[in-house]
Formats: sequence, C-alpha cells, structure tokens
Amino acid sequence: MIFVTRRKSYFSQSTVYIMKAFVGILCLVYFTSGSVQAQQYKYHTILIYNFSRYIEWPANNANADFTVSVLGEGEAYREMVDISTKKKTIKGQNFVVRKCKDASEAKNSSIVFITKGVRIKPEDIQALQANGTLVITELEDIQSKGSHINFIATKESKLGFELNQKAATDSGFKVAGALAGLAAKTY
Repeated sequence: MIFVTRRKSYFSQSTVYIMKAFVGILCLVYFTSGSVQAQQYKYHTILIYNFSRYIEWPANNANADFTVSVLGEGEAYREMVDISTKKKTIKGQNFVVRKCKDASEAKNSSIVFITKGVRIKPEDIQALQANGTLVITELEDIQSKGSHINFIATKESKLGFELNQKAATDSGFKVAGALAGLAAKTY
C-alpha cells in the first residue's frame, strides 16, 4: 500500500506553473524536431541542469566543484559540456563535466548521468548514492537499479522522467514538491 503525504512546497504556485510550462515547451520542441535522435541528449542535459535547482544535496556533499559525470554516450557528454560552458555555475559552485568509463571514476560527483546501453550493477549505483551523488539514468526498471531519476518516454511519446523518491530521501536528498509533481511516475 502506498501512502501519499503532502509536504510543504518550497516553491510558489507560479514557480510550479513556470516549471510545468518549461517542461511542456521542451517536450513540444523535442518531439517536433526533424532529428529527434540527434537532439535527444540536448534536452536531457537541460533537464539535468534544471533538476539541480530543485534538489537539495545532503550536507556531507561539500565538493569544491559541482561535478556532473557522464557514463556512456559521447553525445550526452558533449551536450553537457555545451551547457556547462553557458551556465558556468550550479548552486554557486563551478560547473564541471567529466566523461567516465565506469562508476568508480564518478564517485566524487554531484550528479552521475548513466546513458542507455551502459551496464551497471546495482551495487555500483548504491556506492554512488552513499557518496551523496544524485544518480540519473535512462535504464529499464528504476526501482531495482536504485537510480534517483530515470528518463522515460511517456504514453504520449513525450520525454518524461520517473522519480525514485524513496531512494532520494534515503540518500539524504530533498526533492522540491514542484519537481516531484512533474514526474510521470513516483516510487
């Protein structure tokens, strides 16, 4: 049995509306573009950047830089580098992007984005979580893998995401109600 409780939102109704409009416009642009595959990671990285604004990291995660590590697809890495050169900082920290070959290289990251096709063990994801790393994936079966956020295609063939609220809370993250409300599925 699942119990849903309402938590006090840290964001006003207008902020929620703006974020919903942003995601809606992003989905519209994403699915009306001629080369959806080529632009896929452009929109993933924009959402990853915006996720960071609506999540509070555990107090023990006091890295000097805000590091986003990408495991897998080179295009995702290139798009993340592109957004980091434009934005420069996240949460008042330098925005650094790394391409990693495996989870052990990403252990001191603020966010790890694991793209499709990467084989990763649940215990590797758990080790990242234990270090205060937000794990974002494009994998099947988010609950057994333990990632915090997982990109999916919704029933309407739009870009969406699942939120593993339990894993996020257990890892010490505080997810704003505005972000949780935008998730296609919440666990």
